Amino acid sequence: MREKLQALIAQATAGDRPGVLLGVHAPLQGLDWRGAAGSFARGGARALAPQHGFRIASMSKTFTGVLAARLMEAGKLDLGAPVATYLPAALAAKVPVRPGHHRDEITPLHLLNHTAGFSDFALSDEWLQVISRDPGRARSPEEIIDWALAHCRLVGAPGETYTYSDTGYVLLGLLLEAVSGMPYWQMCRQWIFDPLAMHDTWLEGHEQARCELSHPYHVDEGRYIDALLIHGSVDWAAGGHVSTLADLDRFLRGLFHCRLFERTATLDSFLDGIFVRENYHYGMGIGRKRLRGKTLWGHLGHWGSFMYYCPEQRLSFSGTLNFSTAGHNAFIERLLDLLFDGGQV
Repeated sequence: MREKLQALIAQATAGDRPGVLLGVHAPLQGLDWRGAAGSFARGGARALAPQHGFRIASMSKTFTGVLAARLMEAGKLDLGAPVATYLPAALAAKVPVRPGHHRDEITPLHLLNHTAGFSDFALSDEWLQVISRDPGRARSPEEIIDWALAHCRLVGAPGETYTYSDTGYVLLGLLLEAVSGMPYWQMCRQWIFDPLAMHDTWLEGHEQARCELSHPYHVDEGRYIDALLIHGSVDWAAGGHVSTLADLDRFLRGLFHCRLFERTATLDSFLDGIFVRENYHYGMGIGRKRLRGKTLWGHLGHWGSFMYYCPEQRLSFSGTLNFSTAGHNAFIERLLDLLFDGGQV
């Protein structure tokens, strides 16, 4: 199996693609494996290694959701209250809402499950143009949310429709800071990373690097552009972390073994999701889907990253393909075929 997994990731680097990282922990099969293929930087001589870090992008939303659930469990956050209850007044006044509705209708739960009615600023052409003018500049969460809310396209009334939105998660990060009185990065470290010994995970632009960061790539009309030219602060609570295979395995197992909450009911609330489409539900920063007959809980990230837990098999796996147009699901389906159906590489 280890040879098959190594062959799988080696094939994923074909055509001069970036390096690939994959970790698989399947205790029922006696497997706990982490591997790498390809280069640390595309075209370079240095080999990628299993301990190298990678940008996890939107997988940070799962961390943000855990923080919200922790505050809910402590009685400090009512997921059904208006967001204006918790946001600074000046920021609350900037929150847009569809005509005929009131911003008090928007709740933290709407932000968590992408039903607040906001478009996604992070992949808009306008934001990409802003970033391209000065890609290496650090940006504060306040700057990011001011731009995002000012340029937000409303796609529905609060609670009306699911529209994936980084806008809501940057706003949610600021809400969590206001409720806790702590910086977002510190909440992540104190409530998630330190308890689970995730010592190589960190928030770009807000903490010192804790591991070597491999190179992800933005693909534009077949051209690979090194995304490390873009400062890592640009997505913050919606997607700003760097992690490693070992740390993400610790996170998935710690989460599903209920080591991050005092009560299992909190984990149930965290996982309880809305229907998005056939075979896919979304909870408090975590999705549930069916692939190859298996139930997978987890998240994907923009740069080709992924992390999932399969309760039936006690299986956890994570990794990255390190480029923006990566076919996450196709890769994961091939992985599941190898693990459970005797598939060939």
